[in-house]
Amino acid sequence: YLDAARQVADHAVIGSGPLAFHRDPGNTGFELSAITRIQSIYRNHGFRAAAGEGGEPFGLDLYPRAFYAAWLFSHRKALGRGAADYTQLARAEGLDPPFLKYIHQLLQQRDLGFPSSEIAHAWQQLPAPPVDAGSAVQKAFCTRIQDRCQKLAERVRHWQNRFGANADAKEEAPVLRADLFRVTRVQRFEMNINWPPKTTTANLVLTVESALPDERPDALVIWKNPRIQFRVADLREQPFHPLRKMVTADSASRLRFGKHQRGGKVTKGDFTTRGTKPVRFTIPIPREVGSARLLVDAELDIDRGEDCIIRCSITQKEETDQGKSISALLANPGSPAFQAWKKGVLQFARQLPQVSQREPAPSDRDPIPKPLDATYNNPQRNAFHVQIKYARDDQFLVERMLDTATRRRLDRAWIDLRTSFGYHDAWLRMLSEIFGIALGDRRMKDLDRQWLAQLPAEARDYLVPLHLEYQADRQALQSAHEGHLQDVLRFATRAWRRPLTQDEVTRLRSFYDSLRKQGRFDHAAAVRSLLTRILVSPAYLYRAERVTAEASSAPLSDWELASRLSYLFWSSLPDEALRKDAARQQLRHPKVLSRHARRMLKDPKATRFATEFFGQWFGFYRFDQYRGVDTSRFPEWSEAVQSAMYQEAIALCSHIVRGNRPPAELLFADYTFLNRPLASHYGVPFPEPAKTDPQPAGTMVLRRVNDMNRSHRGGLLRLGAVLTVTSAPLRTSPVRRGDWVLRQVLGESVPPPPADAGSIAADDVPADGLSVRQRLAAHRRDVACVNCHARIDPFGFALENYDSLGRWRKRYRDGKPIETAGKLRDGTSIADATALHSYLRSRQSQFHHTLAVKMLGYALGRPETIGDTALLSQMTAQLASGAGLAELAESIVTSRQFRYHARTAPTSR
Repeated sequence: YLDAARQVADHAVIGSGPLAFHRDPGNTGFELSAITRIQSIYRNHGFRAAAGEGGEPFGLDLYPRAFYAAWLFSHRKALGRGAADYTQLARAEGLDPPFLKYIHQLLQQRDLGFPSSEIAHAWQQLPAPPVDAGSAVQKAFCTRIQDRCQKLAERVRHWQNRFGANADAKEEAPVLRADLFRVTRVQRFEMNINWPPKTTTANLVLTVESALPDERPDALVIWKNPRIQFRVADLREQPFHPLRKMVTADSASRLRFGKHQRGGKVTKGDFTTRGTKPVRFTIPIPREVGSARLLVDAELDIDRGEDCIIRCSITQKEETDQGKSISALLANPGSPAFQAWKKGVLQFARQLPQVSQREPAPSDRDPIPKPLDATYNNPQRNAFHVQIKYARDDQFLVERMLDTATRRRLDRAWIDLRTSFGYHDAWLRMLSEIFGIALGDRRMKDLDRQWLAQLPAEARDYLVPLHLEYQADRQALQSAHEGHLQDVLRFATRAWRRPLTQDEVTRLRSFYDSLRKQGRFDHAAAVRSLLTRILVSPAYLYRAERVTAEASSAPLSDWELASRLSYLFWSSLPDEALRKDAARQQLRHPKVLSRHARRMLKDPKATRFATEFFGQWFGFYRFDQYRGVDTSRFPEWSEAVQSAMYQEAIALCSHIVRGNRPPAELLFADYTFLNRPLASHYGVPFPEPAKTDPQPAGTMVLRRVNDMNRSHRGGLLRLGAVLTVTSAPLRTSPVRRGDWVLRQVLGESVPPPPADAGSIAADDVPADGLSVRQRLAAHRRDVACVNCHARIDPFGFALENYDSLGRWRKRYRDGKPIETAGKLRDGTSIADATALHSYLRSRQSQFHHTLAVKMLGYALGRPETIGDTALLSQMTAQLASGAGLAELAESIVTSRQFRYHARTAPTSR
């Protein structure tokens, strides 16, 4: 227990925020917890319209929803929602209120630059809702507005892509950002070209389009020194070849190498394009070549062509696992038109960005902070990824989208991430190398104002903010200490399942203080030790119920009742609703207990009750760990089938529990729960889900399948898990199965077999050629065995059509027909499994009594006593009247047996 407690405590996250736990332990867990929290906030609140390095876009619906919600806000009175504010409308549309407020105010502005002005103008032209229209008309009108808002968001993405640095390259970070926006007359294109197997040619297209709306400029682009390098597997890097020598003759004719379309001078390997008409060219692929690399420099010729702003793209037509297109903007940075255009584009990049935040760990081609060299694959950048690893870039998200509480959680996560390893010291080392600072053995904690003041101004501009951030982070950690202690005390209240006494609070605090004062423990280590102490306390390890020696009968306290309820139905700690009523001393009232019982049985956590109670009763508990199948005899047995059988049993019982279905369905249900592997194992069809089916489709997911009687499935007696655990490793066991029916279903006791009773052969086809029935018949000649076997065997033989893995069969392995008929001691014939079900229907009162006894014993943790007779009679009568498990649960939790101590504590003699 001590080791387990230490392991749990090692998963504690002790940072700048409240105490929490993470799936990974120690410092690694602390770092991963911070990353997980940051990414969760980014994913749940932000957006990324495009991504490099295989990253997935997300939040693409936020702009159209925000545009629509802004329209709703502007016309809320006409729509009958006049009292709605930003918060209410935002929540209704799945948005963060600050984001809706920002978008609404932005779209109302009339002095924006292009292209923000185009977006705002289009939104302002959205029509007002019709006056005095019926609800159907109004709903249809709102749907049309949503469609227009979707198109408006697509227009935003269009301009983002057109102005982005390299919006179509798979590995390049495709972002339009003000601080990264660089446009020149010359741009180098570097493109990886690959192709599917057996491809003989690579086909590429050059495209030139205007960066302004509705323009088709007479742009003249010189494509300088185009060259291609072919790559062959297992050979060293190959030389580049001029493109003019590698394209087809038709392509060379179209590209007109060495000729300027306006009479200028170009080299024999260069070519030009004019206007915006796409130009195609084809490259034959040499044998054994697996891929290629194209390099070319594109230059906007403003001396002989139009001074314009364009985007040039190179696109490959073949399907490829690499980026199929690369693109870049070309313009004359010195022209007044460009400066006016750039101002509007930068405003657009800030107001309607493509991404609301960068990932906390930049990819290989994402921007990294200054003054580091962000060029791809250089030593300084590589050192950043290994040593510093993280960079925060989420200004738009923080300022425009998050509310105060979420911003605080995000800030704390970033503090925890930076303090989870030597982040600031890594920055200090890298900056000292960049600026040539003699650092010596100094670390960030050793820096002071005097030392920082003597640094060169450029270095000081980076190091002073970094040092201030370091100090603020440390202060945030220090300020969280008292909160952590309060969290630990709340944790103890949860773990011990009751309020702490003042003496317990004092002792726990004193334990923490003693660890800190001795100087052997820092704050985090002391908190972990305190958590460990709580988890090895008897108050946690035992569900102790305090009684007095004087009282002959003592009621349970509200907190003890909360524990009884939670462990009965959920096998876990009381939830907030139970704790709240326990604190208000409401659980002592039977009506409150009844309400909680019904609530808890409907909760998904009631699956634990189905697993624990029915699993222990019927023998399939932890069937996923069952090792009683001989896999040399049954090589088709697999973990997938075994797991599905276990889940089938749990799903049946859970369905009956949570739906308060008639308990008779446990035996006689005409449905079961299957996935494809289990259906295949049973040899029954697995129906395809209908499009309207709310249940998920998939190979491993279990689905309810109805009308299963005709396939010999449905109910407890046909569960693969039950049929397997009541079999022997090599064959079925009519004795085990019959004993199971007699004991577990009918609740009849059977004496243990005599010590010298012996057993029949383990294999189902022994050398003597006798069947299982014949061998048992010989066994039953023993007077000591005949009475019990007369009660047991007919039930077991009725299930012989099911093999030892629960599959339906008609013959034994040696080809002999299955023998199912039998006769009970009272002369009742049981012909087969169908007849067995009919017999059990006639004995439902016995099953009802067994259910009542088992459930009461499970709830109280003891066998039935004579004092339970009246309660059991009441429960059995309820079942006979059609009650479900919820009614049984109410009877139990409101009974004196459940609400009072079973006995008082022993008195001293």
